[in-house]
Amino acid sequence: MKKPLLIAAMLTVSAGAASAASETMTFTGTVSATCQITIDSGGVLGASADLRPLSTTEAGGAAGTATIQASDSSFQVTAVAPASFTSAPAGGNTGVTFAALYSASGATTATEVDGSVPTALEAGLTNLSVDLEATKSDGAFPAGEYSADVTITCE
Repeated sequence: MKKPLLIAAMLTVSAGAASAASETMTFTGTVSATCQITIDSGGVLGASADLRPLSTTEAGGAAGTATIQASDSSFQVTAVAPASFTSAPAGGNTGVTFAALYSASGATTATEVDGSVPTALEAGLTNLSVDLEATKSDGAFPAGEYSADVTITCE
């Protein structure tokens, strides 16, 4: 009879010796505010009848377009006109002033805003349309190919 009692005592001791353990594993992450600009199409400058302004709003001209994806409303957009053409025939950059205007639709709406004036962006997808005008103060633009860059900034 002693054997069954001894076995029962050993089982009780073994069961009481087990202990549970747990630790907490922490996971972290960071979500950064982002603003991404995608140029959809460059603009086309059309010439006026007197060849003094070249503009996206003249016959044959077309506005440039871009898409902006903003993660939140902490960003602003500008579309700053250049100081000169990046390429032009001889005399093409003399006496020229530039003006850019932009309009926005989608998450953000704005109409014909001076390019240097910031517009607050709403979170989401904004479609931007940019017009550029180059005006020559002294005579007509000489014949040739012209190119200019508008800087679109999301900050």
